[in-house]
Amino acid sequence: MSGEKTILAVKCPILGFEETKNMEFSTIDEVFLRLKSIDGKDFSFVLINPFLIRPDYDFDIPTYYQELLGLTPTSNYVVYNIVALAETIEESTVNFLAPIVVNKDNNSMVQVILDTVNYPDFFQADKISKYISKNDIKK
Repeated sequence: MSGEKTILAVKCPILGFEETKNMEFSTIDEVFLRLKSIDGKDFSFVLINPFLIRPDYDFDIPTYYQELLGLTPTSNYVVYNIVALAETIEESTVNFLAPIVVNKDNNSMVQVILDTVNYPDFFQADKISKYISKNDIKK
């Protein structure tokens, strides 16, 4: 799986990167992935599958985003969260308030902005160390 690359159509502007319409999605290793702009500003995000570190992570995808992605009850979609890398993995943070949802059936993506009122246990910069210890990381 490492090194696989897919071009994703951005169906809703990413805050701060509104001109980006297409992103390259690729695996880094069994834990982390990369989402890189291929038009607009030159930037990339490191992503993580939230269920690897927070199995109880759950939210409803608002109808608006479901329609943008063309999601149906049988759609093959995945959820990722942006990681802000720090000096150490323990100091790195995960944004649980703005998950990335990818519809693998049509290679489209959105960043869903969740309301803190509805999700009071989700934070924009939650330390990874809150969910995993150094011993959990196999590197």
